Amino acid sequence: MLLKSCARCGALIQYGGTYCRVCSDVVAKENELRRQESVKRSNRKYNKTREPKYTKFYNSKDWRVLSQSYMQDKGYKCEVCGQIATEVHHIKPIQTDDGWNRRLDYDNLELLCKQCHNDKHDRFKRRKRHFKRD
Repeated sequence: MLLKSCARCGALIQYGGTYCRVCSDVVAKENELRRQESVKRSNRKYNKTREPKYTKFYNSKDWRVLSQSYMQDKGYKCEVCGQIATEVHHIKPIQTDDGWNRRLDYDNLELLCKQCHNDKHDRFKRRKRHFKRD
């Protein structure tokens, strides 16, 4: 059996691994904290470009209570594909006058998984390249 030292503490471990058992738990926690901080930074950066009235709305207690109760009522299932859903989508966008008036209307909501929500908003789609053939 080949041995090498742990990348963090220097203890001998079996070749093929990076960390010993103790260090792998610590490193996993550190990575998770780093990921959470990155998400927070990203959200802060995104919210700076967003119109303040929408940020205030999505952080409001009324919206959080409504969206959580809607998710519970729909059983956390995407209404499009049936996967586990995490996003409550406004059918009529709140950026329109009618949508803003119906922002807390239960009938204007739809529960979607992350993929279906991105599809509804045409986000993160790869562009098709058109090649000209002679």
